[in-house]
Amino acid sequence: MRNNLGKISLLSIVVALVAVGCGSSSTPAPEYPPEPAAENGATTVEVERVDVVPQAEPQPPAPPPVMVVAGENTPIEGATPSLRITSPRNGARISTAQNPRAPVPVRATLRNWVLGADPGNHVHFILDNEPYIAVRDLSQPVDLAALVQANLGHELAPGTHVLRVFPSRPQHESVKDAGAFQVLTFVYQTPTPDFTFDVRAPLLTYSRPKGCNVAGQRVMLDFFVANTTLAADGVKVHYTIDDATSGDITTWAPHYIENLAVGEHRIRLTLVGADGQPIAGAFNDTTRTITVAEVCAPPAPPPGAAAAPAAGHDGH
Repeated sequence: MRNNLGKISLLSIVVALVAVGCGSSSTPAPEYPPEPAAENGATTVEVERVDVVPQAEPQPPAPPPVMVVAGENTPIEGATPSLRITSPRNGARISTAQNPRAPVPVRATLRNWVLGADPGNHVHFILDNEPYIAVRDLSQPVDLAALVQANLGHELAPGTHVLRVFPSRPQHESVKDAGAFQVLTFVYQTPTPDFTFDVRAPLLTYSRPKGCNVAGQRVMLDFFVANTTLAADGVKVHYTIDDATSGDITTWAPHYIENLAVGEHRIRLTLVGADGQPIAGAFNDTTRTITVAEVCAPPAPPPGAAAAPAAGHDGH
C-alpha cells in the first residue's frame, strides 16, 4: 500500500511539472497594432516609395581636333617640267576697245609634262588672286577673257593684271620647281592707277584647298613659293583655319588638313618672315572659303558663263 502511495505522489509531481512547463511563460507575447481596414473589407499594404532618378543621356565623344600634317612631294619621273609664256610679253597692253568681245590670247609652251583630260595633268592659271582655273590644253592659244568668264563668272576687267601659271598633278599637287612657274603682268584696256608688283620679291601663290571636299578625307593644302626658301628659322607659310587652328609650315611640300567637319571653312595662308611678321606683297596673304560635304556634286557654271574649251571646271 505504501508503495502504491509513493508511486501516486511521484506521478503527481511529474504531472504538475509538465503543467507548469506548458502553462503561461514569464515573457509576454508581442502585441501588433491592428491593420487598418480598407473599403469593401480589403486589406491594404503600405509600400515604401522609392524615387527613380532618370539617367542622363550619354554625351557623344568630342570630335577629333583639326590638324595639319606634312606630306611629301611626288617624285618627278623623267626630266623636270618647264613652262614659258610666249605671248603676250610681260608688261604688254592689250586693247580691245573696238571689239569688247575680242579674245585675249595667251600662248604658253610646256615641256616634259603631258596634259590630259580631267582628272589628268593640267596647268593652274591664277588671274590676280582669284581661285585657280585648271587648263588642260596648251596646243592652241588660251582665250583668257573667255576662260575668266566661263570659270569665274565675270568679264575680264579693265586694268593691270598678274597671271601666274604652273603645272599640277591630277590630285592638284603643284610641280615645285622654279622653271615650271611663270608670272605675266599685262594691262587690259587701261592701266590700274598706282599699281605696284615686284616680280622679284618673295611671292606666295595659294593653290589648294578649293571648292568642295569629300567628308572623311584629308584635304590637301598646297601652294607655290617663289624668290625665297622656307626654313624653321626663316621664311614660313603661316596657316589659319576657321580662326581656331593655326601654325607654321617650314617645308615646301604638300600638307594635309585632317578632321574637318561637314560645312564651310575659312583657310588663310600668309607668307611671314623669321620674325613672324607678314612679308609685304599683293598676294602674300590669301583667304579662301571651302566646303566639306558628304557628296560633292559637279560644280555648276557661274551665272552667265560661256563654254571655254581650254579649261576644265575644278571644284574639288
